[in-house]
Amino acid sequence: MTTTTPTDSSTLRIALIGAGNVARALGSRWAAAGHQIVIGERSSGSAGRLATQVGKAAATAAPSDAARWADVVLLAVPWADLDDALALAGAADGALSGKVVIDPTNPVAHGDGRHLLEHGSAAENIAVRAPGAHIVKAFNVYPADHWKAATAQDVVALAGDDDVALDTVGRLVRAVGAVPHTVGGLHRARQIEELAGMVIALAFAGIDPRASVPGLSAGDGDVHARDAADSA
Repeated sequence: MTTTTPTDSSTLRIALIGAGNVARALGSRWAAAGHQIVIGERSSGSAGRLATQVGKAAATAAPSDAARWADVVLLAVPWADLDDALALAGAADGALSGKVVIDPTNPVAHGDGRHLLEHGSAAENIAVRAPGAHIVKAFNVYPADHWKAATAQDVVALAGDDDVALDTVGRLVRAVGAVPHTVGGLHRARQIEELAGMVIALAFAGIDPRASVPGLSAGDGDVHARDAADSA
């Protein structure tokens, strides 16, 4: 893995590209934790309403200006709108270069959760189109409203190739009350996206996704892993 220059300040500058539920939920928690928030949205009306909801003097700006100002950029848009969001943020012009970019998108079919990309992941796709950016897959498995009351029982899987970027996103995971866990490099992002797809498929079928995972008591993890490997 490579490393960027650490951000030593206790306050991070975070740009929210998009003004939907994910931006609202995470932005509100991060603002409450003392981080600076700017909403980069093409609609000034939507950006202004979100800034009011986020509070803590959240500001608004053009998406490319917000991206250039920020330490961290959250691409808080649906997968179908990602191309537009990257264009508005100035990704092709280098506006995201050197930035920690969080990808919470899920390129999966509505309802059945089937992954829509033949190869790779949304996160890897973003990395190609945002030269110099440090992409971290995160926050894509739980629904947006969950972040209003996350606890230490909630684990956020991360994938990325930059150690400092992973540390920074881990810090933001803890700021919303959850626990970060890095599963590996960005090549593991598809695995996290497919996990989200399965959660979505089960939920649409009326099944609690948690019921599909065997409960483990303390110390059972290694045994469970060995059993899974033996049956593979």
